[in-house]
Amino acid sequence: MDWSEAFPELLDVVAQKYMVYYEDYLDFSGVCKFWHSIAAQAVTKVSYSNGLPSRLPSLFITDEKEDVEFRRLFFLSNRSTRKIRLPEVCGKNKSCISSSGWLLTVEDYIVEESDDTFDYTAAKLINPISRETIDLPKIDTCPGFVEHTDPDSEIRKVLFSIESPVVVVSWGRSMLGYCCIGDRNWTAIETDSGGMIFDITCYDGRVYYLDNYFRIRSCDVYGEDPVIVDVSQLPRCFYNIDLEVAYIIGLDDVDDGKKKLLVVIRELLDELMEVKVDGFEVRRYPLWRNIFETKSFHVFEYDLENGKWSKVNGLGKKTLFVGFGSSFWIEDTSGMIKSNCIYYTDHSPLHCQMLYRGYKRCKTEACRDMGIYHMCDRTIEPLLIEEKSCSNFTPPMWLQSM
Repeated sequence: MDWSEAFPELLDVVAQKYMVYYEDYLDFSGVCKFWHSIAAQAVTKVSYSNGLPSRLPSLFITDEKEDVEFRRLFFLSNRSTRKIRLPEVCGKNKSCISSSGWLLTVEDYIVEESDDTFDYTAAKLINPISRETIDLPKIDTCPGFVEHTDPDSEIRKVLFSIESPVVVVSWGRSMLGYCCIGDRNWTAIETDSGGMIFDITCYDGRVYYLDNYFRIRSCDVYGEDPVIVDVSQLPRCFYNIDLEVAYIIGLDDVDDGKKKLLVVIRELLDELMEVKVDGFEVRRYPLWRNIFETKSFHVFEYDLENGKWSKVNGLGKKTLFVGFGSSFWIEDTSGMIKSNCIYYTDHSPLHCQMLYRGYKRCKTEACRDMGIYHMCDRTIEPLLIEEKSCSNFTPPMWLQSM
């Protein structure tokens, strides 16, 4: 049978059932011109407002003008870009950050009533593909948030999964808060560590975070009274340089069946100077430089069962995705994603220490420090894309496949 001569009605039914992800559309439409036309018609009938989702991670890119209602997605499967309509995230005072394919948006606005001025900080979760929204309590209902009026009060990391009703955020130097969907207020988690939180992750029912003292700490946000407990600290014999940018990722090892935490250290070029901030010695780029460039990555694993640390020299068939927003791993069998690699996006020390003010400084270099780090030979392959993200508030970030 010549499938190019199949009944259009039959192909239309097949296309609508077969095309679940964007990559399915590529396969279907690539058969012949006739099938391409059928696929193009079928994709307009999907229930998603912004087209089919990708089976693979995609890159969320913001235009220079935050008040425009369009954003862009860069797909790794065929290196194409899709323009999506997302008015929910537009606004000059609105920032967003990703987690599990969702976006947490935070908008600062002022309402004047009589002689008093009230500051409100609205928060929402938005699915950029379906445009489904979930209202969250205002961020300023979280104890301790209002006291921080400088750029360090901005939210740095968020944890959310559609399977879980809990949302966890990290802001400032060492503050954590959480809420359940439907709550009226956020609940603060007392960290009492003095360290700067670099990254947070949810793994095996617990929240883990990594700070600048190489410490991993944890709490159970599903319990009645979440308490922070010390898990472990990366020995200095493994890595004896001050942390600049680092990530933590939970990993199930199918080979040995063990549960592990990966600590991924991002090492930048050594053109730094020492400056003192709040009594701490912090390594930072000179203020006259707008260039941030990744030098290498170092990966270590902590075995949650035996409590031992080890250096990771290879990831096997797995791939890590790190940068501003989500940090996660995948194991792709399609061959579209390079295994044993780390895909990374812009994420300078200023993003960690003076988040949005830092990005404003280096906006002309947006999408510059992006690449694919090969664990096998420790080389960097440029992640070449023509798109530029010049947003003052939102650097390019990975959207995890849902």
